[in-house]
Amino acid sequence: MEDLYYAPGMPLDDKEDHIVKAIALKGHVKATAIRSTKAVQRMFEIHNTTAAATAALGRFITGSLLIAENMKNEDDTQTTTIKCDGPIHGMTCVCDSHGNVRAYPVENDVPTTYYYPGKINVSEAVGKGSLTVIRDIGLRDPFVGTVELVSGEIAEDFTYYLAASEQTPSVVALGVLLKDGHVEHAGGFMVQLMPGHTEEDIEYIEKRVNGGFPEVTFLMEEGLSPAKMLDMFIGDPEITFMSGYPVAYKCNCSKERMSRGIAALGRTEVKGLAQDKEGITTECHFCNSKYHFSPEDLEKLLEEI
Repeated sequence: MEDLYYAPGMPLDDKEDHIVKAIALKGHVKATAIRSTKAVQRMFEIHNTTAAATAALGRFITGSLLIAENMKNEDDTQTTTIKCDGPIHGMTCVCDSHGNVRAYPVENDVPTTYYYPGKINVSEAVGKGSLTVIRDIGLRDPFVGTVELVSGEIAEDFTYYLAASEQTPSVVALGVLLKDGHVEHAGGFMVQLMPGHTEEDIEYIEKRVNGGFPEVTFLMEEGLSPAKMLDMFIGDPEITFMSGYPVAYKCNCSKERMSRGIAALGRTEVKGLAQDKEGITTECHFCNSKYHFSPEDLEKLLEEI
C-alpha cells in the first residue's frame, strides 16, 4: 500500500474491511471512509436476506459504523434502529468501540424493485418511519437522538440525523453492490464540517457534492480504497490520514448472556418456564445461535435469582 494512503491502525491490506479517518482543508473538515464488504456478506449469510433487504441492512450497518467512529472507551456501545412501514418493517444495529457490528432486520424476505437495472430501490423496502441513535458512552444516561426518515435510502437519513440531532453539517454516501448472489462491494464515506469552518469550506464541499461525484460502489469496482475515495472526493493535496482500524461482523452472544436475559423476566416467569420438561431454547436475533436451557438449568437460575 502507498504510504500516502496508510494510517496507523489500518490493516496492511486495504482490501480488508476497515475504517480510515482523515482531516483536510486546514483542519476544517473531518472525513471518514469504510470498506464493509465482508461484514455485510456475513450479515447476508446469517439472515438469508433478499436483495432489497441486503442492500438496506448493508447500508444501515455501514452508516452505523461510520457514525460510531468517535467512540473511544472500552465498553462504549451504539445502537441504531429504524422503525418503518415498508416491507422490511425495521432494522437494529449494534456497534462497539472496537469496530465490531451486529444487526438484524425485522423481515428478511423483502420484495426487490429497481430504479433501473442494477440499482435497487431501497426506499421502497424501507418506506416512512424514524431513525434512532442510542449511545452509551459511560455517562449517567445514554445519549438518545431520533429523527424522521427523509428518504429511506439510508445515507440521506444519516446525513439528516447528524445535522438535526448532533448539529454537525455532514455528507454521508453509502453503497452495497450485489453480484451473482453475494455481496461484491459495500462501503461509504462521511465528510463533516468542524468548528471554525468558513463559508468557503461550505461552498467547496457543496460543489463537490453537487458535481456528479461517482457512486461509492462504482469507485470500489474501480479499485479505490476508502482512503483513495476520500482523497478523490475532497481534492485537498494536504489531506492527512490520521488513524484507522479493522471492522467486522461479530456477535457477542453466549449462554451466560442469554441466561441474564431470562433472569430479567422475573422469578415467577422463570419458575413457569422451569416446569416445561423439555426445557426452552432461545435464539439470538443477531447471529441465529441457539441456546438450550434444561429444566435443571432453569432451576439453577431460579436459585441465583
